[in-house]
Amino acid sequence: MLRFMKNPWREHYEKAQQLGKLAFLERPYFGSPAAPAQAETNASQIWGHLNAGYLIGYEYSRWWKESLSLRNSAVLGDWSWLNKTRVRGRDAARLMDYATVRDLSRQQAGQIAHTPMLSESGKVAIEGLTLKLAEDEYLFTQSAGFRWLDFLRQRKNFDVNLEDVTPDYTCYALQGPRSTEVLEAVTGEKWADLRFSRFRKTEFEKTETIVARQGVTGEVGYEFLMRTDTGRAHELWRRLRELGRDFGLRELGFKAQMIGHTETGIATVIRDYLPARGTPEQLRKMMRYWMGEEELSAAPWDVAEHLCSPAELGWEHSVSLRKPDFHGKAALEQETPKRRLMGLEWSSEDMAELYAAQFRDAPSAPPPDLPAGQFRGFFLKIEEGGWASGYAYSPTLRRMLSLARLDRAIAPGSVVHVLWGFGDGPVARIRATVRALPFIAQQRSKNLA
Repeated sequence: MLRFMKNPWREHYEKAQQLGKLAFLERPYFGSPAAPAQAETNASQIWGHLNAGYLIGYEYSRWWKESLSLRNSAVLGDWSWLNKTRVRGRDAARLMDYATVRDLSRQQAGQIAHTPMLSESGKVAIEGLTLKLAEDEYLFTQSAGFRWLDFLRQRKNFDVNLEDVTPDYTCYALQGPRSTEVLEAVTGEKWADLRFSRFRKTEFEKTETIVARQGVTGEVGYEFLMRTDTGRAHELWRRLRELGRDFGLRELGFKAQMIGHTETGIATVIRDYLPARGTPEQLRKMMRYWMGEEELSAAPWDVAEHLCSPAELGWEHSVSLRKPDFHGKAALEQETPKRRLMGLEWSSEDMAELYAAQFRDAPSAPPPDLPAGQFRGFFLKIEEGGWASGYAYSPTLRRMLSLARLDRAIAPGSVVHVLWGFGDGPVARIRATVRALPFIAQQRSKNLA
């Protein structure tokens, strides 16, 4: 008989959410449910922190090899830090449908929907995935999800129960063209019939595990939401890693995680836009988690510049204005988007010159970090109109790439100029060619049957 344990991740997590307490003394950081296995191979011996108190491996082999494996074979990454909110009760379906621009009236149990949610002013407050577990039960995965759904619950007095189950489930991402082969080797089951944005349950070491066909990399991929109360979650990570080696799998560290977001053209909060939650003063204060005080004070932009509607982030296809009501609908109906999300391929010649300037005696604009700026706030002015964000070096394309919110008059193929620099130091003008997204063709919804 399998023995259930007192869940240490819930105890650590609840302490970690006390944001007013002293970090490390009263507010801990802790390894994810996969940490016992990750510690065996995290060659960097560096642990990155993103959200909810979880630490994740920073670099397992070399970040460019990990990135290449995503496109050529398979990777295993850890997104367990994502907040997870269980929604149950008589009004669960009504709350989730009201919360998002998307029409969820026909969502079936076992189906997943990407659900952008708006502020009263029609700007994206939060977006994430909504899994329908049953007719009156959902799971929403995104940072700050519990607080936002609770705000909407109170606004309309919905009869629902909300539960923060973040520490009770993992979120391991198995991604890449050979990910289905790895999954079948680990589970001994066939998975080719599982369609994109669908999930089903299985068991690993007698522990319930939701396997969802999803992922933000653009590749065929799966996410594992495994219960953590049996203490077996690290064994799943280890098993995926060991059997995956036969298929070229590498573990994907925090250092390389965001490359896939940029390559596949998916806007990411903080990196590419700001969440429309709170006053401008509150948002600017929040940015201190993502920018140094010196850079924030010198930032040549107002918070409002980076509050975006779904259309400005490439999600206009998700909006259903025919729905009777959703939060922010009135404002969205009046919107005429001025910008759209595009890709930028930065000039290799200008980048080579920027790096060469680091070895001369004259002052120069600083070198970009490779592979990317991670989750630090980098909003770079574009001379022709708009903002570049989420820059990353792609080992697959051997180019520096970024996303950009550009004026709609700027067409693909146009050349624009990104102003690279921070604070009052030197600024470099980097030429960049506008590209339609994604940079790498998406395979994630491919029919495998």
